[in-house]
Amino acid sequence: MERGQDTKKRILDSAQRLVLERGFSATSLDNIIQETGVTKGAFFHHFRSKADLAEQLIERFAEYDFAMFDEWDRRANALSDDPYQALVLFLKLFEEWLDELRQPFPGCLFAVYVYEHTLFDTNVNEFVRNSLQNWQDYYERKFAAVIAVRRPKLEVSAAELAESIVSLLEGAFILARSGEKPDLISRQSRLFRGYVKLLFDDESVAA
Repeated sequence: MERGQDTKKRILDSAQRLVLERGFSATSLDNIIQETGVTKGAFFHHFRSKADLAEQLIERFAEYDFAMFDEWDRRANALSDDPYQALVLFLKLFEEWLDELRQPFPGCLFAVYVYEHTLFDTNVNEFVRNSLQNWQDYYERKFAAVIAVRRPKLEVSAAELAESIVSLLEGAFILARSGEKPDLISRQSRLFRGYVKLLFDDESVAA
């Protein structure tokens, strides 16, 4: 069982790397099998088809993504009981992870699936939409907690702030991927954190 799970992980790892690099349509099963070094029989032991691979690939990506968010959230809340300070710490932890990204820049699998949505069935597209909405909801809850104790200096809602950071980050992922500039995402995230400080921090001193 352990060896089988290791093989499945290697297939998923190779598939994700190739899909992020080339796109889903340009990545064939033969490409994945060759990259992984497994037989076709081994591939079809774990995946019924390329469509099944696509579904399991995005589900794993989302699970890993939100596990990171949960860990940053846990660490931020452990360091501060103040929702505002916890939010700032959360954003900083995200930026630390972004700073560690190196070439070749991995990109965002959600963005790839959205661009090639016609290749996927309803279940996969619905899963991607729900995952992006969950990402936005995650931020909205954090902003709502801050607004409950601190009035922003501009008329802005938690939902609008959540939309703003998700739009900014997804756009930054695309631009960084196209220009191979992973530091672009960190810069945009820091600019957004500065905006948050201007909205909620009376001192408005950049950290």
